[in-house]
This record gives sequence, C-alpha cells and structure tokens, in this order.
Amino acid sequence: MVIVVGKWKEKLIRVAALIVVVVLFAAALPTVAGVFYEKVPVFSGWMQDEHPTGNPMRVEQPQDVPGTEFSDRVDQFVIKLQNFYLQEQE
Repeated sequence: MVIVVGKWKEKLIRVAALIVVVVLFAAALPTVAGVFYEKVPVFSGWMQDEHPTGNPMRVEQPQDVPGTEFSDRVDQFVIKLQNFYLQEQE
C-alpha cells in the first residue's frame, strides 16, 4: 500500500515552523517569569522552596482587646448551647 501525500514540502515546512514557535514559547516563559520575579508578587513564590516553621496548630491570643458586642453574644450563645446539651445528656 502506497500513500501519496500532496504538497509534502509545504506541510513539512509548516510543521517545522510550528515546532519552532512552540520551542521558542517554552524557552521564553521562564525568562519572562525571571524578569518579573521582583516586580510581580505572583511570580516570586514560584522559584523558592517553602519550608514553614513553627507549630501549625498554634493559636495567637488577642492582645488585651476588649470584646465586641458580636463576639460577646457569640460567646453567650455557645455557653447556652453547651449547657443545653449537658442538660439533655443527664
């Protein structure tokens, strides 16, 4: 079986040009990211290894800030719910 491809030179040139464009784009992307490394915060996190330190379960205490009315009401609601469930279990 013989397959005859018409205009094979033109098709080969188009495929080669497409491959060149893809290779240039792949080479230019890291270069552009390197240029914007200091200027755009989104790119700055790509190139560094992140090793978090400290206890991830640590909860910071508020610094002597008086509670707002909303937080006081939420606290009262939580206490009432706890009492309700404790009374229900007895």
